[in-house]
Amino acid sequence: MKVLQLTTHMNIGGIPNYILTLSGALRSKGAECLVASSGGDLVPELERSGLRHVELDIKTKSELSPKVFKSVFNVARLIRSEGIDIVHAHTRVSQVVAFFACRLSGTPYVTTCHGYFKTRFRKIFDTWGETVIAISDPVREHLVKDLGVKKERVALVYSGIDASRFAGDHSRDEIRAIKKSYGLKDGPVVGHIGRLSSVKGQKFLVEAMKPVISNMPDAQLFIIGNGPEEKALKALSKSLGIEGSTVFLDSDLDTHRLLSVMDVFAFPSVKEGLGIALLEAFASGRACVASDIGGISDIIKNPLVGLLVRVGDTNGLSGAILKLLADEGLRSRMGMAARQVAKDRFSLDRWSIGVAKVYNGVLKKDGSIEKI
Repeated sequence: MKVLQLTTHMNIGGIPNYILTLSGALRSKGAECLVASSGGDLVPELERSGLRHVELDIKTKSELSPKVFKSVFNVARLIRSEGIDIVHAHTRVSQVVAFFACRLSGTPYVTTCHGYFKTRFRKIFDTWGETVIAISDPVREHLVKDLGVKKERVALVYSGIDASRFAGDHSRDEIRAIKKSYGLKDGPVVGHIGRLSSVKGQKFLVEAMKPVISNMPDAQLFIIGNGPEEKALKALSKSLGIEGSTVFLDSDLDTHRLLSVMDVFAFPSVKEGLGIALLEAFASGRACVASDIGGISDIIKNPLVGLLVRVGDTNGLSGAILKLLADEGLRSRMGMAARQVAKDRFSLDRWSIGVAKVYNGVLKKDGSIEKI
């Protein structure tokens, strides 16, 4: 089976990481995946994984951009020349491109819904493909109830991670050295990894750290990521007087190393389809506190594996962080339970088999992994 993974760009982020990890897992099972996008930071990672990338001039946020119409014909030609069996589109723009390109080429396509969409355009113009993959149960409900997608067209396939990447633990001496390399001190670290945007709720975390640091002066905040909110978050940190206890770092692929220095991982999203960064924190055995919203609530179903707070509740977030920082035993127990959840519910194998079954179902095969 030859699959075209179609997206807008391959810069570090949720959807590009999804494509990189999924394509590698499918390749190990015998599928051939070709990735088409406008390029980005993760293209070298694709190539190191033995995956091909084709560059398209498709980087736009508008479904009505001239780039979309130009890309339709380029993708249709690519489908024919490469003998693509199925197209898998991942963003609003790439789904529109797939809709038209697959009609020109006669090729079936599927999509993944990675989060939440405004309803107006989606109800008028259905570009979800033969089957749409929902990455969590709340996203599946959103597709059916809010966007009017028929239930039988939606396949629930939880995203997964390669838990083996996060299996090893660093020694105390190694952690001390890693902290120093990032400009961190010896005190406890509250960390976050994600694109710096309003939907990720990092401002609530920065605000919550003010009382945390007042109670634990050696506590530090470690935020990794880039995005439009970076300047505002740094200014907020300064205005709250915690600038000296806050370290910002650009996006980095070595998330295992980053997570190793965190005593608590915080994930204060306003909206979230699932949360790969949270799953990676689970796989690393971190104690986690996160917003009780969307796919996050689907991951943290038990308070033994993580603490949930209301969206935007900075007092609740502060309290949860302080509770975890004050109790090393609780952090250890919670981290072990979280690691087991990552292995059991969100394994790479379970994810890739689920996606393969979607492909096989669309292509009218029997759905077994051997058919790839």
